[in-house]
Amino acid sequence: MTCNGTRKAIDWQERREDIAARVLPLYLARPWSAVSIDEIAEDLGISYWQVYYSFDGQEDVYRACVTRLIDAITMRIEEAPATVPSVNRTIQNYIRHAADIVGSDTYQHLLFLRLRDEHSDPWIRTAYENRIAEPLRKGLENAVSRAGRQHDLKIVILHGARERCLTRLEAALALPKLLQYSDFVDQMFEKTISSVAKEVFAATCTFDGFGERDSARSAVAA
Repeated sequence: MTCNGTRKAIDWQERREDIAARVLPLYLARPWSAVSIDEIAEDLGISYWQVYYSFDGQEDVYRACVTRLIDAITMRIEEAPATVPSVNRTIQNYIRHAADIVGSDTYQHLLFLRLRDEHSDPWIRTAYENRIAEPLRKGLENAVSRAGRQHDLKIVILHGARERCLTRLEAALALPKLLQYSDFVDQMFEKTISSVAKEVFAATCTFDGFGERDSARSAVAA
């Protein structure tokens, strides 16, 4: 009895994951509220009841689909490059890491859904901010801090710079893809990384052991 119960639970979870993975094209075409359970079942070639018993309604299917995108991006965020002694090189490496994520198809899909749906469904903006945007910003901040400690310096990024960093990457690498300008993104990729990294580096400050503040450029420009 226990084995049967466990087997059913595993099958239900696998079915839920399978549906969430395959339903994305429907949500890219129309808002979740316009996609019915019947349509999901028909599009995926499964029964209405398989969808109905796997989710708590249309919104639950949508959120499971979006969460799957977020989980995939989160895994990539966690694969940040190792910190190196050079603060400048650390910033460049992290910006390249973030650019690879922001320029991916998965990020593009999430950004499209957020821009289209966040006014009617604030959940997606909250999920994006808490699990994607802030971890990316914090990752940059932490990388710079660790690089500074290797020089016995406290290095920080000035207010607003880390936010501008992500905004610029999205504007240069994700939004053009939504407008079908993938060739433009490919051409501008390296230039974008270099430009954003320079802006972040210019916005760093260091504090020595006496609390004296200076630009990080003069301390660890190597």
